Amino acid sequence: MAKGVISAEMLLERARILSLWVEQLRHGRNVPEIRLDDTDPLARLGNELQLLADTLGRQERELQRLFDLVEIVEKGVLLQDVLDRVFESFRGIIPFERIGCAFLTEDGSALSAHWARTELGPVQISGGYSQPMAGSSLEKVMKTGEPRIINDLEAYLASKPKSEATRSIVREGGRASLTCPLMVGDRPIGFLFFTSRQKNIYSHEHQETFRRIAAQVSIVIDRSRIYQEIVDRNKELVEQRSKLEECANRDALTGVLNRGAIMNFAEKALSATAERNRPLGIVMADIDRFKRINDSLGHAAGDLALKEFTRRITATLRPGDVMGRYGGEEFVVVVPDATIETVANLAERLRAAVVASPFNLGDETRAISASFGCALSFDAVGSIDDVVAAADRALYRAKNAGRNKVVFDAHSGKLVGNRRPSIARAG
Repeated sequence: MAKGVISAEMLLERARILSLWVEQLRHGRNVPEIRLDDTDPLARLGNELQLLADTLGRQERELQRLFDLVEIVEKGVLLQDVLDRVFESFRGIIPFERIGCAFLTEDGSALSAHWARTELGPVQISGGYSQPMAGSSLEKVMKTGEPRIINDLEAYLASKPKSEATRSIVREGGRASLTCPLMVGDRPIGFLFFTSRQKNIYSHEHQETFRRIAAQVSIVIDRSRIYQEIVDRNKELVEQRSKLEECANRDALTGVLNRGAIMNFAEKALSATAERNRPLGIVMADIDRFKRINDSLGHAAGDLALKEFTRRITATLRPGDVMGRYGGEEFVVVVPDATIETVANLAERLRAAVVASPFNLGDETRAISASFGCALSFDAVGSIDDVVAAADRALYRAKNAGRNKVVFDAHSGKLVGNRRPSIARAG
């Protein structure tokens, strides 16, 4: 037989081998690479089959990455996580060292950068960067819906020196780009920008790769973006609600808790300290002769006095002590885990802070003092209102005793046997 001539038997054998190879491929088994020389009349068929196997393998990897992305969104993962997964999942499918994502504004007039992840230099285009779409090259890409290849960004920048986006990417280290439009149905939503540090890296094959999964990737990103917007909006609503609740609980003038909020806090503190078998201290404070300030200097001066009073008191409190405005010029301080000594010493420090220096009331300064009444919770007391009432009685006696004094409710001593605080006591 002449050299290079293949007998019918050899041809049939090689056809059988190729058939078995295709059968294994069809059943999803790993197949060896086909090796045929150019003298084999089945070489071209074998080469095409090898290319088919390579293509099927690549498509299988693409689909697996797509399934991973879809699974993430179905689990309600936020946009940042989805885009990070895009970065990881496209490795080995499309060459890149950087991926950026930008979204169209609601009216489609501008494109805003949302996210970028890079292994090039420091990010030059990040969230907040925006450019108009009208007349831009990206507008043409969006209209065609086809991925665009620029395999030499430096040359492209030389031809379009006003392109700040291209200049920024080149500054990062990008030398080639694949720009992929994101479409949900006929609705454009934005772009994915693949960037490589290597020139002439992208080909028609990469365009086809993204085109095959573009619709699914666009849907994944769009859904995660909507989910992200819902999460962000809910977070804003929670923060707004918290601020509104905080405002509702605060006295508009002084900024301390209002009467309802301080009494609610005191009631909870009473229950907490009772569980620990510890008493709760209450200090009632009242600015002495406050009416004279309003009558002689006006209500604006009175407001200044109230603000400065609360500033001095709150600056003197210990961590955990809480102040509230009980009404008018009367305030209440809640002292958790108290003893007669701690409450008495605290009240004396508060009194001293008030008289330490004159108050600036606008047109003049004036020396101001305050009276303090103190009480502790004890077995005979059934509610927080009873403790506050006891402190208020002590405050009344401090006023009658000449003002600028600290007076302790007499019944609070039952908690500590025969010990007595070193201050006046209301009998």
